[in-house]
Amino acid sequence: MFKKYLFLFLALVFFFLAPIVLYADEQSDLENKLNELGKAKNTLSNQIKILNSQYELTLLKITQTENSIKNLEKEINDLSIKINNLDNQLDELSSLYVLQIIQNYKLQKNVPPFAFFFSDNLNNYLNQYKYVSNIQKASQNSLINMETVRTNYDTQKTQKAKKQQEMETLQTTLSNQKKNLDGQKIAQNQLLKSTETEYEKVQQQLADLKRFSLSAGGSSCLDAIPGVGSDGNFYSQRDPRWCKKYIGLSNDTVGEVGCFISTISIVYKKINSSSSVTPLSYAADSSHFWGNTAYMTIPTPPSGYTYKQVNYSSDTIDNELKAGRYVIAQMKMKNIAGMHFIVIISGSNGNYKIHDPWFGADLNFSDRYSTSGIISLRLITK
Repeated sequence: MFKKYLFLFLALVFFFLAPIVLYADEQSDLENKLNELGKAKNTLSNQIKILNSQYELTLLKITQTENSIKNLEKEINDLSIKINNLDNQLDELSSLYVLQIIQNYKLQKNVPPFAFFFSDNLNNYLNQYKYVSNIQKASQNSLINMETVRTNYDTQKTQKAKKQQEMETLQTTLSNQKKNLDGQKIAQNQLLKSTETEYEKVQQQLADLKRFSLSAGGSSCLDAIPGVGSDGNFYSQRDPRWCKKYIGLSNDTVGEVGCFISTISIVYKKINSSSSVTPLSYAADSSHFWGNTAYMTIPTPPSGYTYKQVNYSSDTIDNELKAGRYVIAQMKMKNIAGMHFIVIISGSNGNYKIHDPWFGADLNFSDRYSTSGIISLRLITK
């Protein structure tokens, strides 16, 4: 008989734990595969394989999260039933206790403490006294039971609240996982439609951005949150709130290559002072980037505005500034390797003030750059 129950117990354990083990093994295999692919040459075909593996891994994590949510839902439902039963039990015990108190009060009035001296029948008095004592004892037991039930009730409610909090966390995780999955699917389709030449061009531009941040000197991240500049619109790619955050689905950080998304955030803030777009929020949405890279696709400007990439012209810059609009400049560096993006915020005829996502706000353009180093202008204009 013991062996029979042991077998059933082990079978149940295997039934519930086997999926977890399988998920863990499958996840480990996918993570090992991604690790190996990450060491391979950075080509378009290899990136497609990486994205496919990431997609499978995200699907697996979604399944795990959904199963965890189902288990929590069952646990919360069971706790709700227990709490309801305890609540009913508490009501019943409270009602019984009140009745016992009333009955005890009435009996004590009928059997006062000195009733023995006035009783004609000793047995009658003893029976009455015993009955009163039993009622009092029953009241005490009811009080103890009420306290036990109340403690259990509070424990179950605390446990339920904790489970509900876990549920909310898991639901947020699931929502993010599904959003990530959608982004991965878009990136897959984008890469599948691309050529190796296009991919190499993207990687070259990202390498130029990274080359700038590596050669600009100093630590990539600031120790403290920088000021917002004289106009209140400045964002730094080196801001510790997002400097080390990954961009889109890539392994590149805002601090390394996030100058363009920082300039976009600055311009959006200029257009609308209540804009919620920051380098962090922009980097978090993978649909803003090419495939699984940190290369920014053409931005979608605010309503009423259009995005343009044009060649350098001092007249173009001056006309935009006169109209109250900032200008993003793609720069080739004078004394530093690589490429960088800055925002021209005021001035004319080459004498400009800038917000520089790397070096800071309200700087003189000519201190670090020259108009001959402007590769292109990026306008968010009307």
